[in-house]
Amino acid sequence: MTAWDITPSGVGVVVSRVGDVMGVLDEIVQAYSGDLQGAATSAGTLAPGGASGEGAGQTGLVAAALAEFIEGTAEELQFIGERMGKSVNGAVEATAAYQSGDLEMAALLQQRAASVVEPDMPSGWQRGGL
Repeated sequence: MTAWDITPSGVGVVVSRVGDVMGVLDEIVQAYSGDLQGAATSAGTLAPGGASGEGAGQTGLVAAALAEFIEGTAEELQFIGERMGKSVNGAVEATAAYQSGDLEMAALLQQRAASVVEPDMPSGWQRGGL
């Protein structure tokens, strides 16, 4: 074999880049949660006097809808992060297995080549005389 189909260093570069993206995605998800909470707080209430009057501490329809939305999408957001982590780990493990398998195959071929028995040759034959 003259070259690798997969280069461990290339996989490392891609895994590093994906790790960077995962970090940014985590920051976005954290900001998303805060933004939704801010929107719910700012949406007001249907209570007399609004959020600062008699209705202080009560939430309105928009806040309730946003809370349901957050609850309904939380598992999906968590799944994205978990799937990304598992995909990265899978790529690293597959690359290690590929590299290990290739080294095992090379060792086996070398072992087989070293164990070749030379046949009996006719008299007068010399190695390298062809």
